[in-house]
Amino acid sequence: MFFPGTGPRCAQRSIRTFSRVPLQVLLRVLLLALLLASFPGTGMADGKETPASSPAPLAHFHQALGSLGTGEGKVRIVVYTDSVNASDRVTSALRHRLQSRFGNGGKGWVPLTPGWTYQKHQDVRWETSGAWKTWVVNRRRGPMGRYGLGGVVSESRAPGAQALFQAREPQRQGSTAGSLFQLYYQQRPGGGDANVSWEDGTTHTLTGHADRVQDVVFSQPMPGGWGLVTVTATQKGFRAYGVVMERAQGVVVDSMMLVGAFTRVLSHFDRTHWQRQVALRQPDLLMFWLGGNDAISRTTGFSTDSYVGVYRDAIRTARSGRPGASCAVVSVLDSGQLVDGRPQSVARIPIVVRAQKRVAEETECAFINLYELEGGRGTALRWRARSPHWIEPDYHHLTRAGATHVGHRLAEQLLRGSGL
Repeated sequence: MFFPGTGPRCAQRSIRTFSRVPLQVLLRVLLLALLLASFPGTGMADGKETPASSPAPLAHFHQALGSLGTGEGKVRIVVYTDSVNASDRVTSALRHRLQSRFGNGGKGWVPLTPGWTYQKHQDVRWETSGAWKTWVVNRRRGPMGRYGLGGVVSESRAPGAQALFQAREPQRQGSTAGSLFQLYYQQRPGGGDANVSWEDGTTHTLTGHADRVQDVVFSQPMPGGWGLVTVTATQKGFRAYGVVMERAQGVVVDSMMLVGAFTRVLSHFDRTHWQRQVALRQPDLLMFWLGGNDAISRTTGFSTDSYVGVYRDAIRTARSGRPGASCAVVSVLDSGQLVDGRPQSVARIPIVVRAQKRVAEETECAFINLYELEGGRGTALRWRARSPHWIEPDYHHLTRAGATHVGHRLAEQLLRGSGL
């Protein structure tokens, strides 16, 4: 059976017409099609828009990764996220995937104390005890807008307050020899002191008092590995941001999860302080994966121009602390909400994704469109229906399996076009 215009006679006419086209013309058309297919974003290869932008904004990051193959240096990635990564699961999967390929540079950044109940970190033993006061960037009540690199600042309320750290890593990723421990803290008039101690009895005393407010980094090489490190406040008023555990070489992924944050929270950092914190950390790639709460909120409106302006300015502030670093903006994923008792994709999501693409363009960052990569509208419902589930019953937060998938997807996109 043939539909009108598709029968045998029509086919014969098409063949005769095709045979009259000069061979040179056909070759030129074919060559043009192949050239178009080779350009990112044309969609010629798979019939739809390429979800990730040109790799050019990632050139520095790719070059730094390439240098690891020569036995040189470390590559640091700093990732700002919201509660979709509150337990460090996505960034842990990203960390493991890149470290298995380019070398284990260590756990990286951990706040001195948790800023939120649901803030967890993978790949590290992290415990606190005693009286700590914690401020988070979300609430904008922290002293002088200084929240460190990760949006959390902690202060001892009495002597004896402790924070304990010990890296947990698979043996297959290598020894901890040649490691480094750092503590980012604050000195100020009237600031309290603290001790940093190791299992072998080694102790360093940190002075929290200074004539003016200043941020300080205590660094201690650990040739034998990290072991167990304890930070103990010896006085009330010791104020600190977080610690770093690194190796001499490899990839480090720092997870800065701002639980419950709208994107505008990035504007709550004191600009100069944030710039200096980024400069001290020296990342090779700054990643921004926010917007989930902006997208799903039922009580807060959304203005594209306002959103783009705030997000763009915040990214520019962070990048000014490390001008040569690469930058990537990651889109929100699809999310679901119950409407009349039935789950539906949130209508605002595509609007937020388009705004985030604008932000990436205006800040000259790479754009990783997770929304399109994972299937667009309806993805949250499909991920909840699959087994094992990739998304929680709220149709927004990821399960461990879903987080692992997304972490691997991000690794894949970050290496796209690198030739590595």
